[in-house]
Amino acid sequence: MATAHVSVSDMLVTVKSRELQRGLLAEMRGDQTGAARHLLAAAHLELVLADDYEQSDQWDLALRSRLSAASCFWRAGQPDQARELFEAMIQEHPTQEQAIREVVASLEHDYPKPSSSV
Repeated sequence: MATAHVSVSDMLVTVKSRELQRGLLAEMRGDQTGAARHLLAAAHLELVLADDYEQSDQWDLALRSRLSAASCFWRAGQPDQARELFEAMIQEHPTQEQAIREVVASLEHDYPKPSSSV
């Protein structure tokens, strides 16, 4: 039985890149609400791309997209969801554990959890 070749949508890649860029620009302006909105959109698009890359046997690109998705979730204020993705990546790619943990450490340093003001 022949398998259907899955291609990765250039339009999806472009839209994801633009959402990521808009999120970064909003961060630079100090607009955390806008940044979160665009970074979450980019995160979800990265997850779709990661699946498409896997179906196309482009494993390195799939991992890169999942790393980007988790980073976007973290920066958008959803570190718990990001941690779940990072842990899943470590389980699926144990040879990349050190690199993944370095990404997490960088995010923990640059985007620490806000302290509760209770």
